[in-house]
Amino acid sequence: MTPRSRAIVLRTRAPPSPALLAAELRLAQLVREVDDLDDEVATVARELSELEARYREATAAAFAELDAADRLVRKVRRLASEVEALEAALAGGPRLRRREVRRAPPPSARSAGETPRDTAEAGALQEGFLRPVGLEFKALYRRLARRLHPDLAGGDEKERARRSDLMARVNAAYARGDLAALELLAERVGAVEVGSEESDAESRSQLARRIGKVEAARARLEAQKLKLASSQAARLREEATRRATAGGDLFGEICATTREHAEALRAEALFRLGELSEAARVLSRSRERTLAEEAAPPRRRGDRPRRRPRFDPVALCPLVRAGRRRSSPSGGGRSRALARWLEDQASRDAPWPAALTLLAFLNEEVNRPLPSLASFPVLAERWDALRGAWPGAPGLGRALAEAPRHVEVGLRLMKDELWAGLELEGASEGAGVRAALADEAVANLTRRIMAALGPREKCERCGGDVYAVHLVRLSGLDEIHGLACPGCARVLRSFWRFGERERRLEKIALGVGLVAEERLRLSGATLVFQMLPTERIRLTARALLRRFRELCLEPNGLELPRDALAVRAGRALLPAGARVPEGPKLEVVTLPKAGETEAGLLARVRARVRARFSAA
Repeated sequence: MTPRSRAIVLRTRAPPSPALLAAELRLAQLVREVDDLDDEVATVARELSELEARYREATAAAFAELDAADRLVRKVRRLASEVEALEAALAGGPRLRRREVRRAPPPSARSAGETPRDTAEAGALQEGFLRPVGLEFKALYRRLARRLHPDLAGGDEKERARRSDLMARVNAAYARGDLAALELLAERVGAVEVGSEESDAESRSQLARRIGKVEAARARLEAQKLKLASSQAARLREEATRRATAGGDLFGEICATTREHAEALRAEALFRLGELSEAARVLSRSRERTLAEEAAPPRRRGDRPRRRPRFDPVALCPLVRAGRRRSSPSGGGRSRALARWLEDQASRDAPWPAALTLLAFLNEEVNRPLPSLASFPVLAERWDALRGAWPGAPGLGRALAEAPRHVEVGLRLMKDELWAGLELEGASEGAGVRAALADEAVANLTRRIMAALGPREKCERCGGDVYAVHLVRLSGLDEIHGLACPGCARVLRSFWRFGERERRLEKIALGVGLVAEERLRLSGATLVFQMLPTERIRLTARALLRRFRELCLEPNGLELPRDALAVRAGRALLPAGARVPEGPKLEVVTLPKAGETEAGLLARVRARVRARFSAA
């Protein structure tokens, strides 16, 4: 062989030492233990997660009911506390009132210049600094991705599913920057790089490091297993198993207890609402008395008169709404959305959310609280009468707790009178309700609600108490009010009422068909008679003239012969038994037996009305 010749010489590699073999066996055993422990932890976590999902599904409605009741109670408590504070402020004089109302709000926990976006970005930056983005971390991720990619499984669906699960774990560990989890996965799938030219000592040292990492992973899994065993979900599973063995149902018992608690909170809210109504009336009287005393005239001659104080704690309170909200005819998108929602709700079998909205709307339309809406105990009674025909409709307490977002309980100051009641959230909601009144289902529901808001009267013909319907029996020359039975249309009570009328409610009652009206002219004067629709349908000329005598002539001491009057529709006189048509203008005409003209009769009626008012 020449000196320039070259040859490949195979040298026998020394067998691994017993210590190295023991370390490798130890590592393999640890990996198997970690695999079993990981599967066990995953199984327990999945079972507990499924149990929690079933628990949430079974108890979600009950806890939602409890949360709604708790929010209502906290709202009522806040209003009651505010009324108490205003009462104390009125009793403490102007200086104390000014200090109470102008109290600065508590500072926010977040700094003035900090925004949620700034906080989120700061958290992301901090997470980025903590994430291991070194070359070793990225190389390990790529190595695992090449080893576990699902496409390498070929047509074996079971192997593809296994690889997909492992790859999902790899991606999750990489996303959260968990190097230890990636190293453990590499040990489990055999993706650890081992140097081929390492000495026995170097191999033992590397194995020792790998064993330490796997042991640390095992310790973490054991700690996780202990945490799962002592978790609330594990205790829930243990208790559910114990109850099931004894023949019980843990989830059902929890739901029952939760609903009982919610019912107790709703009862507390209704009780406090009743107290709040009375406290608002007391505060209103105290406010009127206090402001009147501060604006009293001077006691001695020469003293300057006191002016009405400009500072009013009740009017300045942010929880007290002043006056009636004014809304535009259209109201915008929110109004249209509310109108569509009302039309949908009113056509359902249990339209209680729409009924609650309509009650709040009617409460907004009045200048002073209606007796049936100003007191929550009375409102609860009327609500029970309404919901009797609606299957599954809740009582007033639950209805208020689960009310639509545009309905709330609040304090309102109207014409120097403070009262607590239902109200709409904003001005646009009123326009939406008015637009929805044109729908037949909404009109029917409104008609039924308004019929249940009247005073309780006894009807002898129907044989029991009824909620009477208010009528303006006569307006024009005189104004006579009445209460009619909704069943038989009989007038139960007729009276004069002095003061401002709730014309907004009258227009609504006419618009939805709760009442009907007939106009009759007398020598240029227009008389308006209101009646129930059932009475208007069968109204004859004789009945209309009888009503004219009863409301215009008899109260003023005027009498005419029986056949002295007639009704003219257009140009023709109506026979006494003929039905009064809709459309033509109606007029009262005097016949020869009357002995006077229509103008003379009108003058006599006006003179008697003026005389009665002068005497009053």
